[in-house]
Amino acid sequence: MKRGGARIGVASLAAAWLVMCATTGAAAAPQVGAAPQSIAGAWEARSYLLSTGEEHPLVGKIFFTATDWQVVFFVLDADGAPRRGSAEGGTYATEGARLTFMHRFNLSVGAALPGLPADDLRMVVHESMTAEAARFVIEHDALTLFFPSGNEMRFRRAS
Repeated sequence: MKRGGARIGVASLAAAWLVMCATTGAAAAPQVGAAPQSIAGAWEARSYLLSTGEEHPLVGKIFFTATDWQVVFFVLDADGAPRRGSAEGGTYATEGARLTFMHRFNLSVGAALPGLPADDLRMVVHESMTAEAARFVIEHDALTLFFPSGNEMRFRRAS
């Protein structure tokens, strides 16, 4: 390619494009092996996909600060009525895509829904926190939590 009497090669154009992307953020696509985006913030609950294939809508929020987490959510029936609920919290840690919840307290209750048995009212405050391992994926504004049970909870970034 000729410009102003000088020859500009493909390699020079490619290098110029990479510099432009690096300085303007135009090449912000996630890289393979890159660390996941920060989980910190508030996420709106969307759905609960069970390992057995049933999927239930959720309403509620999960919050992650630098070290603490808290969630309040309701599992809805087919008519949109809340049938189950949970409030939990404690501390957490991440390592790559691995998320470890440390549970300090739990309040839960619920009617039976497809794939979910009835759950009597339960209120627990742990003297020492109990760990729950999970994996997480953040894609754009979507957060998915993958639990060892095979169940998944899906959220959308709220803030």
